[in-house]
Amino acid sequence: MDWNFSVVWNHLLPLYFAFLTTVWISIGSITLGTAIGLILGVLSLISFSFISWLARLFIELFLALPTLVLLVWLYYSLPLIIPGFIIEGQSCAILGLGLSLSAFVAEIIRGGINSVPSGEIEVAYCTGMSRIQAIRYILIPQVFRKSWPPLMGQYITTYKFSTLASVIAVPEILHTANSIIAQTYRPLEIYSAVAVIFIITIIPLNILLRRIQRVKQLGGIEKI
Repeated sequence: MDWNFSVVWNHLLPLYFAFLTTVWISIGSITLGTAIGLILGVLSLISFSFISWLARLFIELFLALPTLVLLVWLYYSLPLIIPGFIIEGQSCAILGLGLSLSAFVAEIIRGGINSVPSGEIEVAYCTGMSRIQAIRYILIPQVFRKSWPPLMGQYITTYKFSTLASVIAVPEILHTANSIIAQTYRPLEIYSAVAVIFIITIIPLNILLRRIQRVKQLGGIEKI
């Protein structure tokens, strides 16, 4: 097998626009998933409430559903259940990936809130803080500090899962790569280029995440 990467160079522009589509799908699904997940995470902690039960049911449902199955169901099955309902492929990808992500975000947020000792909130009340102030200055900073590393991990996973949109004909990077391969019959070069694109975008994010974690850990040690 001879390698000929000129085929990648000749199709660099379509791959570039496909990469932008991939990034847009990732940003949209991360934004949607984070917003829904935050709401679900808080609602799931309400004691003895029907709303809390619904939130937990939603979380369990989307934790159990594989992302690929969810995307295919939304795109092909939902229009059959709701006659006249048509969802465009890119919007479907954002919705499906966002719903899948929201369940994990909700679990992370719920875990972060539960990890804050209730005694710290009570101490805040004793010092004269209102409920809103206690949430703003005590609860939210701790939840954010404990939740953002796993959240970043989920965001990176969602970025990688954006390639699943190819199964519903969204012209993201994997779908475009398959179209180029069908024309050129050079799968090794094209798939290698796609792999390199993900490597050079994800590895720096992982390194940055670990570095920030290390700095925060050292900062915590110094405070002790």
